[in-house]
Amino acid sequence: MIDEKTIEQARNTDIVAFLERWHGFTFVHRGGAYRCRQHPSLAVKNDRLSWFWHSRGIGGHGAIDYLMKMEHMPFRQAVEAISGITPPTVPSRQEEPPKALILPEKAGISLRLYDYLCGRRGIDSGIVNTLIQKEKLYEDRRGNVVFVGHDELGKARFASLRGTYGNPPFRGDCAGSDKRYSFNIAACAPSKRLYIFESPIDAMSHASLENAAVGDAGAWERHNRLSLAGTSDTALPFFLNQHPAVRELVFCLDNDPAGREAVAVMARKYVEKGYHTSIILPAGKDFNEDLRARAKQIRAEKQPKSSHRDVTI
Repeated sequence: MIDEKTIEQARNTDIVAFLERWHGFTFVHRGGAYRCRQHPSLAVKNDRLSWFWHSRGIGGHGAIDYLMKMEHMPFRQAVEAISGITPPTVPSRQEEPPKALILPEKAGISLRLYDYLCGRRGIDSGIVNTLIQKEKLYEDRRGNVVFVGHDELGKARFASLRGTYGNPPFRGDCAGSDKRYSFNIAACAPSKRLYIFESPIDAMSHASLENAAVGDAGAWERHNRLSLAGTSDTALPFFLNQHPAVRELVFCLDNDPAGREAVAVMARKYVEKGYHTSIILPAGKDFNEDLRARAKQIRAEKQPKSSHRDVTI
């Protein structure tokens, strides 16, 4: 039985100090908050208790909330971990048995997928068709869109879900997903350029914008695109290892504080590794917002202009 005093102490534990001890994270105080160096979208407020992981859309108050929401610990186990009743360390990934990816069952017809991606998000249907054929994209039986990433042997190792209804729609990763193998769109022929995004939808939106810009339905396949599934570069080393022709990295993360900070850090990091890096930020928050804004503008331009005719009586 855990007493109330222990629970209260755990609730008031300095989360910055806890995460430094628990995961080895380091933080820098900037812009009225503590930002995690390893995960720039993880921010802790000045009270050193309130936190928010922007790329995952999850936040809370205190270390108990963090362990329950981010690491799915039961309440009692979280309190014990924070209080030091159990060792404040996480077993290394090497010691953990590999988790098998559990892919949701496919739907018979992808009606919601096309309605969501092409109708509501404005993504080029030709791009969607190709990615479905390559088994990088499908609709599950619950109507979610599933984005799949594969390893070097072509085996599915990562999958993220995006709901097709609700505001905001459901999103999350499938159990057993390994972010090293995040969703990507490789060029048809070896290309030296790789565009890097936070989400699959932004990668597909950028591809759609490229097609529209040059008036060529196949333009999107000339360069590589990678979704990081957030603002961490975990997926980037694997992709670069599998595509040695890539020497130019174009970071296209979201145009918000977390995205801008992440691209600045990654651009410097990969310059030091010998890559040519550049940053292209969307005009709006992300490239899907830019794609939808362009479609809206085109519709407005096609509207017939009203004409006024003077009538003399």
